[in-house]
Amino acid sequence: MDKLRLTGHIKDVDLKNKMFKVIDKANVCIKKHEILQTDFLNPYEIKNAISILNSNSDIKYKIDGGYEESERSVICIYPYYIEDIETDISFLKIEGNFKFKSVSHKDYLGSILGLGIKREKIGDIIIHDNFCQVIVSSDICDFVLFNLEKVSKNNVVVSKIQREDLIKSDLSYKEVSSTISSDRLDCIISSIYNLSRQESSKLIENEKVYVDYEKITQSSKVINNNSMISVKGKGRFIITELGDITKKGKLKIKAKIIL
Repeated sequence: MDKLRLTGHIKDVDLKNKMFKVIDKANVCIKKHEILQTDFLNPYEIKNAISILNSNSDIKYKIDGGYEESERSVICIYPYYIEDIETDISFLKIEGNFKFKSVSHKDYLGSILGLGIKREKIGDIIIHDNFCQVIVSSDICDFVLFNLEKVSKNNVVVSKIQREDLIKSDLSYKEVSSTISSDRLDCIISSIYNLSRQESSKLIENEKVYVDYEKITQSSKVINNNSMISVKGKGRFIITELGDITKKGKLKIKAKIIL
């Protein structure tokens, strides 16, 4: 599989490098008939990888994030003549006494990354009241199990669990509404996070903004209903309604900020 030809349309350097790794694994699978697995990828990266992998009939692939509605998943690539395979992912439970200090997704993730673990080795983190469940690459599972002792200064206990032990948790939201001058990305970010247009544009230009997991560097990008916007250092929100025009010519907007 020709890396340059298959990724020629991709402008984002980070995305292109990740797709190079996917193609490298696919080529090894084709030449050596080996089963190989990617690191965890987000939905936009998965979409691009699928487009590439579908170009060759000598391989099959399986996408697995641990549960049906997972956000981050791995892709297992294997020879076409194999019927099915098991992906190499593991499941951990991190629990502690968080009665006096609640912990967030950011706290759990930061504590794991603080061990020297790369982000791409970690899948979804499912948050519950006094514990979370984490999906990880099996090659770092035991390391986290034996080395993670604290989350946000709270002592924790880490244990292995099975796939069937995963408990889905609905995301918590804060609903907000406002009016904006246009449906441009910089206008929407300014409204949601109470920033100036200049500050919002700088975040976008500095490659800190993603729309539906795709890195966006143009402030003028038009945003549609149900788009999820992620701003590094700020958080994520979902546009639930780009509604009517007010008498002053403003556009009504409603969003859910993910807590």
